[in-house]
Amino acid sequence: MTELVVKQWRVPGRERLYVNKAGARGDSVAWLDCRTGVVTVDVPEFEAVALAEVEEWCRTSGDHVPPRTVRRRGKGNQPEKATPSPLPGPRLEVPFLPPMREEDDLARNLPGAGLESLVRESEKKYNLLVRLAAKLSRQRLGDAHTLRGLEGEQIVGASLEPLKAAGWKVLHGVPLPSGADIDHVVIGPPGVFTVNSKHHPGATVWVGDRIVKVNRNGFPYLENSEFEASRTARLLTEWCGFDVPVHPVIAVVGAQRITLGAAPGVAVIDGEQIASVLPARPAELSPNRVDRVFTVARHRHVWSHIGKRSRTPR
Repeated sequence: MTELVVKQWRVPGRERLYVNKAGARGDSVAWLDCRTGVVTVDVPEFEAVALAEVEEWCRTSGDHVPPRTVRRRGKGNQPEKATPSPLPGPRLEVPFLPPMREEDDLARNLPGAGLESLVRESEKKYNLLVRLAAKLSRQRLGDAHTLRGLEGEQIVGASLEPLKAAGWKVLHGVPLPSGADIDHVVIGPPGVFTVNSKHHPGATVWVGDRIVKVNRNGFPYLENSEFEASRTARLLTEWCGFDVPVHPVIAVVGAQRITLGAAPGVAVIDGEQIASVLPARPAELSPNRVDRVFTVARHRHVWSHIGKRSRTPR
């Protein structure tokens, strides 16, 4: 299916919304006159999809647009009343999203943000001379397990950077009410990925249908990741007003070997290859929906409601 891109155009006294084909040329499929509500369809075979994109933008932009009518190229100048176009997923009213303060913007978090705060807190337990010596030698003080986890999140975070150039959105250290966090939340055309970084230097990793074994020791990584993804899907769907697909991912860093003994519902991958693995999934979100999910997901206030029952929208 041809991907469509929605772009707003505005000059004094005129405002339009263009629905174009993706790519360098970006041929117009349809455009909306935001002042009159008239949608001009240039490519008939894309009419239903284009109208759906227009309606979605009108619903989420906050701008007032008159009721839509449709004018089709080559069919005279009399516009026709638009028939509602079905949108994928439920049409939900969304909760009120308050204005975002600087401290609420999770896009400012660096990889390993949650563990970094733990390491800095633990460093205060050492006396000044020890802290100065560690700083001069560029060594970190603290629990070895925490430091190893921090390094793993930083490696995966750096590996995700190339996706941003392709229009993907990446968040790190997304805080949860329990005090834990989601290592990385990645948003792109295939949907949302909740990524857990696991740093196991030199280990052999075996993946079964319900368990992951590291050097023959079992860990409940799969169950935890599935639970995290399902809660995230419910949360983002409620706050975005449309179905948000969420895929759980375990990004293993430093392992000598990863063996897939089964095909679980969680993707277990080499963390340093993540930027090439995630885009291989089929697209499920349009570009404007990617932007909408990012607007919601980057707001700290939204995540304070994860796991809670749906609230009455305002």
